[in-house]
Amino acid sequence: MKRRENFIGQITDTLTVGLHVDIIEEDGCFVAYCQALELSSYGKDEETAKKRFIEEVKIFFTETGRKGTLEKYLLKMGWTLRKKPVPEYIPPEINITQQIKSRTSFTENIAIPV
Repeated sequence: MKRRENFIGQITDTLTVGLHVDIIEEDGCFVAYCQALELSSYGKDEETAKKRFIEEVKIFFTETGRKGTLEKYLLKMGWTLRKKPVPEYIPPEINITQQIKSRTSFTENIAIPV
């Protein structure tokens, strides 16, 4: 079974997010970038960039959820909402030619209380 990389779902009072993130070295700095959400963070090394990205994602989902703008943002970015069997946002197909050549990448699953 193929592991899903980009998804957003909610079970009871927890938002579960799985995101594919590329880490790119640029001018001596490491950038963590998620194309599905167009979110990024950076650090002096890969581990710092990854840690800051996870913090950024948690803030992003917490704040857009608080403001009631999460669904609007996701739909604007091309995500779709599948309501059955459980509500889940599905990311847009990302064109392979648009993929970033990353130094490394990771898939992060995050649980955020809502």
